[in-house]
Amino acid sequence: MLKSIIKYRNMVYELAIKDLKTRYRRPVFGFLWTIIIPFCIAVVYKIVFSNFMHAKVENYPFFIYIITALLPWRYFQGSVGESTNSIIGNKNLVKKVSFPKELLPVSIVLANLINFLPAILVIFILLGIFKFGYTIFFLLLPFVILIHTVFILGFSFLFAGLQVIYRDIEYIVEILLLTLFFLTPGIYSLNLVADLNNEYLFKIYMLNPLVGILNLYRLTLLDGFYKTLPQGVNVFNTLIVPLIFSFSMLIIGFYVFKKCELRFSYYIDI
Repeated sequence: MLKSIIKYRNMVYELAIKDLKTRYRRPVFGFLWTIIIPFCIAVVYKIVFSNFMHAKVENYPFFIYIITALLPWRYFQGSVGESTNSIIGNKNLVKKVSFPKELLPVSIVLANLINFLPAILVIFILLGIFKFGYTIFFLLLPFVILIHTVFILGFSFLFAGLQVIYRDIEYIVEILLLTLFFLTPGIYSLNLVADLNNEYLFKIYMLNPLVGILNLYRLTLLDGFYKTLPQGVNVFNTLIVPLIFSFSMLIIGFYVFKKCELRFSYYIDI
């Protein structure tokens, strides 16, 4: 896979740029929508959960807490959702041109990564506006983004391949993404789950690799965030679990994709 990406790196780049140009060619605000939309969603969540329902998080404004998770989540959601139909949506290219088909989901993930990186810069600007200090852990941010991207690629390969053969996959993905959104501490504090006083439930919850990934983002973006984490959060469930799961998912997803690829010619026009 890596060899194909390196060999066809120009093609991956061109496909990613084409996707971005198609996406933002006609809207007046163009590329800015990638920041405007999650910020508007964060404002709505802030009003509903903080102002109306009086939900609180430790040591940080509710808006800042949400946005540090919402932007990484949008990267995951957009990449996986769009990659699912990456083969079906490019069936003419798949049938007429000989190239490694896995480059299609890779190019979509790359396009979303290009969208995501400026959003991270905006978070740093917001932290400055809110007069929050920066943490030394921000040096680990590229490593966190790498783990996150590997995680995304695994799911993208898996669903892109399966969607060609089983056309119900896109609907399953939609349900899965919605479920995972509420099973990760994006709009609520991790302490809320710990306060349920169910040790076993909390341990199971922490095995969700997205929980660890969002914790890693907040550790690198929010100064002193590690001090707010409840007991039971450790290096294993915050770093090791996401790391193992991400690379395992990449291997499994790519394996399934290549198996499905053998049947693309039969199913792609059905």
